[in-house]
Amino acid sequence: MSTYIRQIKKNVWKWKNENGIFSVKKYPTVEQAEKIRLIHKELEYMEKPFILPIIESTQEDFIIQPWYKGDHTVSYRFKEDRKAVHLLLSQIHDTNKLVDWEDSNLFYSFNLISKWQNRKWKMNEISFFIESHIGWEQTKFLLLCGDIALRNMKPFNMEKRTLLHGDVVHHNFLSDSSDYKIIDFDLAVIGPREMENILWMHRVLPEINYDIRLLIHEFPHLEKVVRRYKEAMMYPNELYREWLYAYSLPKERKQKFIEQLIPYTNKALTEWPNLCYTLSKL
Repeated sequence: MSTYIRQIKKNVWKWKNENGIFSVKKYPTVEQAEKIRLIHKELEYMEKPFILPIIESTQEDFIIQPWYKGDHTVSYRFKEDRKAVHLLLSQIHDTNKLVDWEDSNLFYSFNLISKWQNRKWKMNEISFFIESHIGWEQTKFLLLCGDIALRNMKPFNMEKRTLLHGDVVHHNFLSDSSDYKIIDFDLAVIGPREMENILWMHRVLPEINYDIRLLIHEFPHLEKVVRRYKEAMMYPNELYREWLYAYSLPKERKQKFIEQLIPYTNKALTEWPNLCYTLSKL
């Protein structure tokens, strides 16, 4: 059997040996790797584990796991995938009934509003860059949406905290013909589940033409979250993150990314007034 090790990212390798194929990830600190081990240790005892096991290693700052090859890419465009992913997140959030995550001192308490205030401040700093690509009026509207949302945003109840995955992008969920798995707990934090539900809905909305009523119809229990945190739903988080990322890219990658970001932005800003109106009427 052939063996090889191939670098996938700066700190991730695909390793094939006589025992199979594995993912190998190096963490900046032992404490960060220990956080991942703790999460997997607690979650692997669930009735139907939805994580990949960790292979024991003498290197404390490395995490080794079996390489999982799904048969389709999870996409929030598909109802089946939306249902499956949200179920996984709900199962993670429910673990606070069994696990005292805060007792480990490996997680920090996540404050979404503080993060969004900082993100809006950074957007103001690069407004000249955004304006050069989408024009003054669109840039002004984009920044105004964040200002209004932050000004009226209700605080979250920080007393009811649980484990949050921290990065609910679709490619952190893997699927084969019979199962779904969740990976990459690097950004896992402690916080109220409502925060992650809102971040997840922000990820989903662009894939369903910003139809918030459709999302509530599919997930009726989220209506209470949407109603209470309307302003958080109105915050253009996805657009802010993508423009900040575009600004940070090296010149050779920047232009290609922006060519995709501009139509995405125009679509979002076209739909935003209707989204905010619908939210205000709930």
